[in-house]
Amino acid sequence: MLGNVRRHHVTSLFSHVLSARSQSGRSGGLAEVGRFTRPKASGNYSCGQLFIHKKLHYRGVVLFPWVTRLINRNSDKFPSQFDVKLKSGHTEEMPELPKESYKTGICYQVLVDGRDSPNHKQGIMFLGPDQQKFYTIPGIDYILHDNLLPYEDTTSDQQPIQHDLFSRFLERKSDPGGVTSYYSTDMLHKFHEDNFDRLRLKDVHVQTTAGIRVFVCTFYMGSKVELPTDQHWWRYTIMIENVGDVAVQLRERTWCIYSENDHKETITGTGVVGQEPIIPVGGCFQYSSMINLRSPTGHMWGTYLFEREDKKLCNASIPPSLLESKAQTV
Repeated sequence: MLGNVRRHHVTSLFSHVLSARSQSGRSGGLAEVGRFTRPKASGNYSCGQLFIHKKLHYRGVVLFPWVTRLINRNSDKFPSQFDVKLKSGHTEEMPELPKESYKTGICYQVLVDGRDSPNHKQGIMFLGPDQQKFYTIPGIDYILHDNLLPYEDTTSDQQPIQHDLFSRFLERKSDPGGVTSYYSTDMLHKFHEDNFDRLRLKDVHVQTTAGIRVFVCTFYMGSKVELPTDQHWWRYTIMIENVGDVAVQLRERTWCIYSENDHKETITGTGVVGQEPIIPVGGCFQYSSMINLRSPTGHMWGTYLFEREDKKLCNASIPPSLLESKAQTV
């Protein structure tokens, strides 16, 4: 079921009718909303492609793609001295990442269906033109190509994805065969152009430890003019996936934050964003937060402390990621 997808069946539903719990009918009723199509093994999905997230199970629609580097710390091609130098603060001695140490892929910026927002509270945030106030646009996320399960709309619903920006960003068209497609509007093109540096996803860092896979994405939001020095702000999104054989609960986080001026800070706290999520086997948890530095560049890394279902404790690494301002981003 779309929105409440039966997770163990979802990958076997291609070319079958996709159903969702009706929002207007009787409680528990089902209504047809679309038909699964075969995922693309190569090539990109176009703007307007409807999908469900393979791991987070929300409905959405593709806005536009980004070419992204997927940097896997578990790869035997990844240079071990890279993180050694990074964590020691010797960034001037860091080796270049060889091309064989990462994969280049596609990550999509998407609108998330508001009916699924209680389970997926994502959005984007950035500093406005005055460089003083933060602005938030809820219901926007990033999704790796392989996590996208495409479907086509077979209903007469004018807005299959419930989001305030859907009709502003996308235009509906139907072909003679009754297949409905969605295309980008001028407003979406302007949104992309005006906010390119704040929206761009350059790198996705991933590391697997003790059956816990952690993905980290960072985005530069801008700088706030303050005395004695400006404050530079980044937001980061983390997805935690349980690829082990036992359920776990996130109990504690520890962050190490290094700024360009050699200032190092360690932060430890309970859970994340006010939660201590339980992640079942095969499940995922995603959240976003912010960080600020008094310098235009820095880096961060850390660990999560998990309690397993069998009451044993284990640590999972948060892979290091660079914090680059607009001036340093290429």
